[in-house]
Amino acid sequence: MIIRTILSKLPRTKSALIEQLQAGDNKLALDALRKMQAVGWTQDGTLAGLNLSKANLQNARLARAEMEGVNLSEANLRGAYFGATNLNAANLTAASLQDANLGDARLSGAKLDGADLRATHLAAANLQNASLRGANLQSANLWHTDLRGADLTGADLSHANLSDVRLDEHTVLPDGSRWKPGVDLNEFVIK
Repeated sequence: MIIRTILSKLPRTKSALIEQLQAGDNKLALDALRKMQAVGWTQDGTLAGLNLSKANLQNARLARAEMEGVNLSEANLRGAYFGATNLNAANLTAASLQDANLGDARLSGAKLDGADLRATHLAAANLQNASLRGANLQSANLWHTDLRGADLTGADLSHANLSDVRLDEHTVLPDGSRWKPGVDLNEFVIK
């Protein structure tokens, strides 16, 4: 009965809901997401590769969404929940992700250059080969995050939790040097 009520209120096509996501109005975007979730469209790949640049998805709930290759550059994603979401190869350049939850998210090859990730929860996220050049990661939780091959050039890691992060010889540290065994990451955390 509830699903039938939701379906009766759906616009006629996916494209109408996608336009609501792109419109920049937070209330409309969150309403569109709720409708898409009710019919499984956030997990079936509908959002993959979409251009949602500058979208206002503040406080969105997108757990386990399939968003590979999505363009969320300059989007407002503050307080959003992306737990276990597939954001591989996503463009999050200059996105505002302050206080967002990306725990267990897949962000392999994602572009997060200049993104605001202050106080963001990234525990156990996969950021292999991601670009985080100039990203603000102050007070971010990166516990057990995979940063192998990631580029952190110019990133601000002040007060970030880097416990048990995974790094390799391809990881570029904030000072532009490559990681190697014995490097003390605390020099980047305490400022």
